Amino acid sequence: MKAKLRRIAVIGLPVVQSVQNFGSVAIANYAERMGNWRFVFAAEATVEAFQFLRKVNFDGAIVRILSPAMRRAALNTPLPLINVSSWQDNPGVPTVRHDYETFGRVAAEYLLKKGFRRFGCVIVPGGCIPKRAKMFLKTIQARGLKASLFHLRHPKPFLRQPISAGERKRFAEWVRRLQPPAALIFMDDWDAPVLMHVCRETGLEIPRDLVVMSIGLHSEILALCPVPLTAVQEDHETQMQLVVEHLEQMMSGRYPVRRFIEVPPLGVIERASTATLAIEDRVVARAVEYIRANQAAPISIATVADQVGISRATLDRRFRETIGSTPHNYLVQQRIRLAQDLLLAEPRRSLKEISQDCGFNNRRRLNLVFKQITGRLPAHWRQDGTRQELD
Repeated sequence: MKAKLRRIAVIGLPVVQSVQNFGSVAIANYAERMGNWRFVFAAEATVEAFQFLRKVNFDGAIVRILSPAMRRAALNTPLPLINVSSWQDNPGVPTVRHDYETFGRVAAEYLLKKGFRRFGCVIVPGGCIPKRAKMFLKTIQARGLKASLFHLRHPKPFLRQPISAGERKRFAEWVRRLQPPAALIFMDDWDAPVLMHVCRETGLEIPRDLVVMSIGLHSEILALCPVPLTAVQEDHETQMQLVVEHLEQMMSGRYPVRRFIEVPPLGVIERASTATLAIEDRVVARAVEYIRANQAAPISIATVADQVGISRATLDRRFRETIGSTPHNYLVQQRIRLAQDLLLAEPRRSLKEISQDCGFNNRRRLNLVFKQITGRLPAHWRQDGTRQELD
């Protein structure tokens, strides 16, 4: 028997338009697997859009409730609704949303592990932002640390309004007071591209002086950032699978058992904006940055010393004092990590090719150094790693 056709409305997620949004793509994929869902209406999240749901014969709707007025309009809508937004603590309808308290903790732990002790947090008003910020601050405070806070003045941040010239100036004055090395955290990512440009205009290099990350990331934003932005990544696949399953239950007359479901993050997706460590010695920090950028090239430590303008002996001493390792050992470790990534990512490539791509003169040298550091030969490490991935 053919399943009954479901006419679905979407408010606040651009499913019908050709927008490559993580959440939109996930929900469209799961709906396609249902086979009987048709998206027949999509609109921005407004009170008027919710009111329109009462005028047309829809079977259900997936919505983002962003304000008390939208909440009231949703409660007056007779058809089954499921909310995917965290902007209202009590949206009044069944909700599947991201666990943003966990997001804040994960972001703090990631930066603490990198050695950062100075933090700046950009906060916009409303919604789930206080939850992210509160847990982030609580996690660093447990280590005896504090953060400088910048409250961005957006009267309605969910409308994605452009930042005024006055706000850019106020942010520039604030961010200049962050003493490098410091971590800048966006509690919401919509303003990240503009504010990252402001950081560079003030003379702060990302990630050398200031690492930057976001708690959550919209795919549309990533391409706009001057440096690829590290973020705690939402698990949209799990969220939207639960959304589709619960809305289908509601349209079949079964009320969901759990009114609220919060989905934990996938973890931190590291990109170039945080690809460094918190190193107080700025000469050593520049040396580390150069090594990371050229780890696949046949560079020497003498070359690194020349790049940062000091002698090799001085670089060696300051490296030991700062990060407890010699520049040579640090370079070798970076190359072995690169080799490990390539061994798993490209299982058909020869060890000769991989050794050349990791800055080693030949396969024998790769085998020797790899075994010294890991205790195993590259071929054995690749074999076991591939097997674990398959398992």
